Amino acid sequence: MSTETDKLHLKIPSFTDEIENTIRELGDNFRLLDLISDDYVSATPTSGDYLITKRLYNTSPIYGGYVGWVNVRTGKAAQMWRSLKAYKNGDYIIPNSDNGHVYICIQSGQSALTEPVFPVSTGIEFNDTRKSSTWAVTTQYKLNDIVLPTIENGRFYICIQAGESGNTEPPWQQVDGATTYDKNASWATYRICMWKEAGSAALFYPFGKIG
Repeated sequence: MSTETDKLHLKIPSFTDEIENTIRELGDNFRLLDLISDDYVSATPTSGDYLITKRLYNTSPIYGGYVGWVNVRTGKAAQMWRSLKAYKNGDYIIPNSDNGHVYICIQSGQSALTEPVFPVSTGIEFNDTRKSSTWAVTTQYKLNDIVLPTIENGRFYICIQAGESGNTEPPWQQVDGATTYDKNASWATYRICMWKEAGSAALFYPFGKIG
């Protein structure tokens, strides 16, 4: 009958154990050793799930730098939100100012120009169309204004030619990048990206100042 080591609780096979059971226990040992082995990275991760206290060691330590990074919050690592970036279903992001949460894309599309106000309630869904307004007749629009059609079509439009809108709503283009002409103004077409709050975000801090 096998026994265990004190610290890692690795299995120590006995000479009387069956061969199949011994091989299975040794396999479990190897998996555990692999799990706790040191990981080396060049920067904090932008994907993956990490437990609190997880340490990642710097592949290129220099004088004045750090030995590595330690995670202080169990959660998922993700890239920071970026403006006018194409996202697809299943992509994860975190806000540029940490709020402890991570968000998953549930509708492929393009982010807007201004970072959303990220909700922190569990499972909340929201569109990435901050600072948009519903299109209006004979209105002076300026470069980078964002409008939504009066009848929702899953797209938002960014002003690429400043000017006054017409006295009737234009027939909005629905192909990404296509231009809608609106009297003196022109609009570029983007599919709305939708996000959902998806739990806790990992948070890494540097440790081990060198020098």
